[in-house]
Amino acid sequence: MEEFKSELLEVLPRKKRSFVYLAGNISDDPKTYEWREHFIELTKHIHELVIVNPCGNKFNQGMRNIEGHGVEFIKEAKKRSQHLLRAKDYKMIDICNVMIVNLELISPEKPLIGTIQELCWAHDIFYIPVIAVVGSEKSQLSNPYVQHPWLEECISAKVETIEEAAEMIKTFFVEY
Repeated sequence: MEEFKSELLEVLPRKKRSFVYLAGNISDDPKTYEWREHFIELTKHIHELVIVNPCGNKFNQGMRNIEGHGVEFIKEAKKRSQHLLRAKDYKMIDICNVMIVNLELISPEKPLIGTIQELCWAHDIFYIPVIAVVGSEKSQLSNPYVQHPWLEECISAKVETIEEAAEMIKTFFVEY
């Protein structure tokens, strides 16, 4: 019976897997890691999804313990990573076919420079759809990233919450 199951699995069509990149601010604020972990938790039971988390490596996990804000955090990240982070993230986006970007979680001390570049790569180079988490209507009014026309051009869909982003991924990128 086991041999039959093995042979059957070889001839059955395999579902395509979607690779989902999680873009957004990375800083000393634990929320920058927690939203990604929450998204992974919401989608962990879906075998057709591969979540590509730029914070899921030893380097970024080590940065969680840095005691420094804004420029201090950036200087420490640069010192520890040299010139690897940008190239690493570019290659990670290259393998993906959809991006979730958290534009709700912003900090005046650490502008979304890397995130904006990732949005441009997704739109202009890799032609992949981007789902943006933008928060409530009220919070959007004071968020310069949500309404900026250049960023809006890179965004395929907007949702208010991480849960809505997970549902959108399930609806559009699981069964096809």
